[in-house]
Amino acid sequence: MLALSALAMANYTTMANNMAFIGMMANNARLGLISGLNGQSFSNQQLSALSAMDTQLEIDALMCGFQYKYAKKMLEQMKKLQKDNIERSFSIFA
Repeated sequence: MLALSALAMANYTTMANNMAFIGMMANNARLGLISGLNGQSFSNQQLSALSAMDTQLEIDALMCGFQYKYAKKMLEQMKKLQKDNIERSFSIFA
């Protein structure tokens, strides 16, 4: 059971790290999109395309943020469960 718990904890840690990185990349892409405009004039189609890209990047960043929080919460729960199991095991021997 301990090995499976350790593997699950490693999986959630990896998931949290990946989601943090992907969310950061989405936010950086949004900033790059905004900084690349340089006050140019755009047609309605171009503005619609820029708005769609910005919206998609925002959704990606929000989804990554949600998955990051989920992974961190699951990791916290796994650590709590592991601590409780260890305390219960040692109390049997006492």
